[in-house]
Amino acid sequence: MPGVFLTLVGSAGGSGPAVTITVNPSFVTAFNTLGSPATANISFNSAGTVTEAINGAPATTLYNWCIPASEAANYEIYATLSAGGVSGGSSAFNTWLALSSNRAWQVTTSSGVATAIINVGIRRTGSTDILASADIELYAEST
Repeated sequence: MPGVFLTLVGSAGGSGPAVTITVNPSFVTAFNTLGSPATANISFNSAGTVTEAINGAPATTLYNWCIPASEAANYEIYATLSAGGVSGGSSAFNTWLALSSNRAWQVTTSSGVATAIINVGIRRTGSTDILASADIELYAEST
């Protein structure tokens, strides 16, 4: 189900800090000309942030998916490709991936348009409850 979900949960045993998990619907767009490749990348980082990188430029933080960031390693992400296709180097689909490592998906094209729609969900490791989920659209165009 696409959308923004904010959930407050306690750590195991209820003695730890409250944690806010957020996944925002996102649209990452990259344009390039003269046959140069266009690349749109989104990453859910182990530092608790979501970043975008356009055409190889340094990543820009979009928002914090985990507050406090020190809790990020206790969560996993699941991604499903709803439409289009991703480029090599993208993280896996249809399996839970630990967010103790960065997880990224991208589209790249040297000519024309490349797109992908990805649904992502986040849960606490060891739980079956999805705490937040949303659709992410990646779009790259090179002319």
